[in-house]
This record gives sequence, structure tokens and C-alpha cells, in this order.
Amino acid sequence: MKKLGFTLAEVLITLGIIGVVAAITIPGLMSAHKAKRLRSQFLKSYSTIQQVFKRMEADDVSTESTTYPTGTFYKTFMQYLQAPYDCGAVNNNGAGNNTKKILPCYNFSDKTKGYKSFDGKSNVVTNWFDDGQIALQDGTLIMFENYTGVKQLWVSVDLNGFNNPPNRWGYDLFTFEFLDGELRTMGDIQTKYNEVDKYCNPKGSGALNGAACAYRAKTETDYFKKVVHSFK
Repeated sequence: MKKLGFTLAEVLITLGIIGVVAAITIPGLMSAHKAKRLRSQFLKSYSTIQQVFKRMEADDVSTESTTYPTGTFYKTFMQYLQAPYDCGAVNNNGAGNNTKKILPCYNFSDKTKGYKSFDGKSNVVTNWFDDGQIALQDGTLIMFENYTGVKQLWVSVDLNGFNNPPNRWGYDLFTFEFLDGELRTMGDIQTKYNEVDKYCNPKGSGALNGAACAYRAKTETDYFKKVVHSFK
């Protein structure tokens, strides 16, 4: 009886074809998965911060930044989160710092590491994040900027924590502004940095490039796909 089977050459050709197909499709699938995960993390963080402000207002707790000394608002905010880790604040009236805190906190004393602009060429100044940091159980890092006497309250979110790269504005770092009782994505027309084409431009430059990317992340459904594709 004649036996049926494949020759070694046929097997090698088949494996070669499978390898080529895998090389073409797997990177795309991985990029799509990464983009989907980043978008999910962004929307979750946005919702979490919104809910805290709403609960504070429901409890008649002030959400007005001018009523809090510099670097203290985050302490009140933190009371509305589940099992948060207090990373401290740098500008707590000169009395507090987070230089002894370890990951997942952003340690300001380590000058070799820091957040980068959207294009990756500039360092984001630390005073965007120095008025308190809170690390959540899922790895999210929430950072605050509230300056005494100035009606300004910015909340920045590192979606995957400081110990996970790329630590880049517009990729895994996004900023919101609490304004007139509403949490707005930075880049919204009423926020301070509302020139989206200037402050969220992958081909742009400057230390503020990326500040307005939260607006695009919220309003453009394919934003993270484009970002992941651009910064492979």
C-alpha cells in the first residue's frame, strides 16, 4: 500500500508561509491591543477623577482650589479613593516632599528620569505635578497642581504608573483642568492650553507639547491607534 504524507520540503515551505503571515499580522494585533488598553485606561481614569469631584460636591466639600494651601488639596481628594497610596507633595508650604518615596511615585530628586513632551525631545517641568501625588491599586498615578491664591487646579494622570514607559505626555500621561465645577480635558476651548494643534503635535516641539492631548484622546476614537503607530 502506498503511504501518503508530506515531504520535508513541503513542510518547510508551509512553516515559512506561516512565519511570514505571523510576522505581518502579529505586530498589528499587538499595536491594536495596546491602543485599546490605553484608551480603556484613559476613559477609566477620566471617570474616576470625575466621580471624586462629584462626590466631594455632594458632600459639600470645597472643590475650589483657592480654598486650599498649596500642595494640600490632594489630601482631601485622596479620601474618596479606594486604598490609595500617598506619594506626598513637594510644595507643601515648604514643609513636605516626596524625595524619599519609591515607585510607583514620581521621585523629583532623581534628575535622570522624568516626563517627556509629546515629541519626546523636551522635559516636562516638574511643577505640573508637585502639589501631591496619589498611586492607585491598578498602577495609575494621579498628580496635582494647585497654587494658593490662583484659581487653577490641574490633575495629571499617568495611566500605567511612573515605573512603566514611555512616560510621555499624550501617550500615557494626560492632563485635566477642573474649571467652574467641571472636569475638562486640557485642550478644551475653555482650558488654559486650548490650542490643540500647538500643544498636541507629534511633530511639534517645546516643553508644553502634549499638554492638550487629553482633549484629542477624549474626542477622537482612533487617537490611541495613531499614537501607538507613530511611536513604535
